[in-house]
Amino acid sequence: MPVDIDNDGDIDLLAGNLGLNSRLKASDKEPLRLYFNDFDGNGKKEQVLTYYLEGKEIPFANKVELEKQMPILKKKFLYAGDFAKATLPELFTSEKLDEATKLTANYLSSAVLINKGNLQFETKALPMEAQFSSMKDAVVVNANDDNLPDILLMGNYYDPNIEMGRYDANFGTILINKGQGNFVAESINELAVKGQVRHIKPVTIGKQPAFILARNGDSAMVIKFKEKMTNIPGAKLKK
Repeated sequence: MPVDIDNDGDIDLLAGNLGLNSRLKASDKEPLRLYFNDFDGNGKKEQVLTYYLEGKEIPFANKVELEKQMPILKKKFLYAGDFAKATLPELFTSEKLDEATKLTANYLSSAVLINKGNLQFETKALPMEAQFSSMKDAVVVNANDDNLPDILLMGNYYDPNIEMGRYDANFGTILINKGQGNFVAESINELAVKGQVRHIKPVTIGKQPAFILARNGDSAMVIKFKEKMTNIPGAKLKK
């Protein structure tokens, strides 16, 4: 989302991401990778997600899940212990891995990108409270009546596979802008927004700011301020 976070006249970016509350971890040295190729030669391409464990790149899916996609692995590795010890090239061959289309992720935090000019941006992770679940949408609010834009963010994602688990720990978060790209997270008092919020649309109801929340597989929800949001902690919102 484009917004002048630091109020210096240029446009910064608010970037939602998976967050840090999952089984997946990523860094420059040990990124996540998604390989896409016909690994078993049956004419259909498979997806193989990998991550690092103790310095070793391994598939995220377990033996049973991979065998459903590629039955050839049943013959190649009869025992789970042998499968667990195998390197990635031993599972899929170096040739297949090199040929594969690869997508790489090395940063999972939701963050702000502060515009430094000349197409240079500084990445600053949002507070930990904003990393508890995946961030799907956000909107600028005036939470404490200063000249810095505050952020109301929403998210969640319920559809990963069983091994991943649901991303459902965001019940609505307000980020109070402290300047220079720094935020403090506050919960929304008296209201827990449940569900998979995909979009937030600001509206005005009775001359007061309000927000329509579009929730995946659920009804829309309208929330508005009970009173002017000054000197929080704890933004007072109601359904």
